[in-house]
Amino acid sequence: MRVPRSSLARVALAAMFPVALLLAGCAAAGQTAPTPTSAAAADQHWLLTADTAAKALYVNDVADGRPTGKLENVELGSHAGTIQLGEGRLAFVDESSPRLDVLRIDDDGAPAIERSFDIPNANGTWERAGWIATDASKRYIAVGSDFDGLTTQQVTLVDLSLDTQWTISVSTNEVVLATNGETGTEEMHTFLVGDPLRLVISSGGELDAYLVSEITNGNAAPAPWGSTALGAYPHGPLVDKTGETIGATLHSGVETVPLTPNGFGTPVTTEYPNGVAQSYRPRMAPDGKTFVGTQAGIVGKGAPWEKTPVYLLSGSMTGGGLSTLPLGSGISTRAAVSAPFAATVVTGGSGDELVLVDRDEKTNSYDGKKSTIALTPLKTGPVAGQDAKTAEVRSIAVTEDGSSVFVTRGGEGEVTQIDTANSRVRRTIAFPSTLVGGGYLTIVDPSSGGYDLSGR
Repeated sequence: MRVPRSSLARVALAAMFPVALLLAGCAAAGQTAPTPTSAAAADQHWLLTADTAAKALYVNDVADGRPTGKLENVELGSHAGTIQLGEGRLAFVDESSPRLDVLRIDDDGAPAIERSFDIPNANGTWERAGWIATDASKRYIAVGSDFDGLTTQQVTLVDLSLDTQWTISVSTNEVVLATNGETGTEEMHTFLVGDPLRLVISSGGELDAYLVSEITNGNAAPAPWGSTALGAYPHGPLVDKTGETIGATLHSGVETVPLTPNGFGTPVTTEYPNGVAQSYRPRMAPDGKTFVGTQAGIVGKGAPWEKTPVYLLSGSMTGGGLSTLPLGSGISTRAAVSAPFAATVVTGGSGDELVLVDRDEKTNSYDGKKSTIALTPLKTGPVAGQDAKTAEVRSIAVTEDGSSVFVTRGGEGEVTQIDTANSRVRRTIAFPSTLVGGGYLTIVDPSSGGYDLSGR
C-alpha cells in the first residue's frame, strides 16, 4: 500500500488573458465583467482549457468568457482525459510527474489542485496513462498504464475517501492485430464496476476482473477473479453510469457485457452498419446509457485524407442497437455530447464545419437532423492533397444543455464559442499560449455529479 505524498494546492494565478468579443450585442472588450454572487455560483459553468505543450490550465466563465484563473506546470494527459467528480471537481493525470491530480474550481472560478497521488515510475519508463476510470460512487479512481508493445502493465488504484493508493502489476496478451494482421498488443482499457466492486481491464482478446477488496488488502500481483472473451481491437471503453454494463468499440462493431455478482453475463456484439471503421474515443451522453463517437471509414493505402469518410456512431449500452450517420469526408474531432445533440468539427478539402446532430427523443440515438455551421479554417490546418500529419487540429466541448459549443484553434491560441440557438459565433477567447495540437477542452458543471465513469 502506498500513502500519497502531501500535496500543496497550487493557488490559481491572478494572470488574466484577453477575451475578444466578435459580435454586436456582446459586452465590449475591456468592459469589466460583474463578479458572480454566491447565489449565482450554483449556476456557474466553467470552461477548462489545457495546453499540454505549454503545461498550462486555463479557466473561463462559460456565461461571459471572462478568465477566472490559471495553473502552470501542469501537463494534463489528453489521452486519458478527465473524469467529472461533482461539486466543481475533476480528476486527471499530470503526465509530467506522473501523478493523479484532483482539481477543484471554486465558486469564483479559481482552480486549485486539492490532492495529488504519485504514480510509481521508479525505472523512468512511464509513457502515458492509457485510460482512467472511476466507480459509480466516485470513491475510487484507477489509472492504467500504456507501455507500448509490452504484456506487463500496471494499474494504480486510488481511494479518495481514505487518501490511499495501491499499484498492481497485470498481464496482457499478444494478439493478431485486426488493423494489420501482425502480432502485437492492444490498448488496455480500465473499468471500476460491478458488485462486488472489481477492476476490469481489457487484456488482449479478454476482459479480466480483479476484486478491488483483494487489491486494497495489499496484493500487488493479484490473479484475475474472472474473465470473458472480448472482440478484436478495442479502441474506446464504454460503461453505463451505474457501472452495471461495460463494453468497447471494436474493429468491426461494438461489444457490451453486463456484470453479474459472479462475473460476466452474456456479451452482445453489434456490427457497424457502415462496415469496418476506426472509432475515435466515444463518450457517454448525459443519460448515462447512450454512447456517441466519431468514426473514420477505411480507405485504400495512400488515399488522400480529404477522401476519408466521417461518421457519427451512436448506440445503447443495453438495447444493442447502433446507428451511423455520414458527416462528409476529411478529418474530424472527437465528438462532444449534450442532451439535445452531438457535435464534432469536420475538416474537409474545402473548409471546416461544425456539425450538430440532433438526438432522437424516442430512441435516444444521436442520428436525427444534421445541421452545419461554417468555421474559419485554421491557418496551419490540413491542406487538400498534402500530408496532414503535421497539420494543426482542434478540440471541442459542449455545455450539457447544448446552448454553447467551444472549438479550439490549434496553434493560434484561441477558442471559438458558438451560440447554437442562433448558429453564430458568440465570442473568441484568446489565451497566452498557442494550444499546439488543439489543446484539450471540457466543461465543468459544479451542479452535476458526472455521468461518464471513464476519462474522456
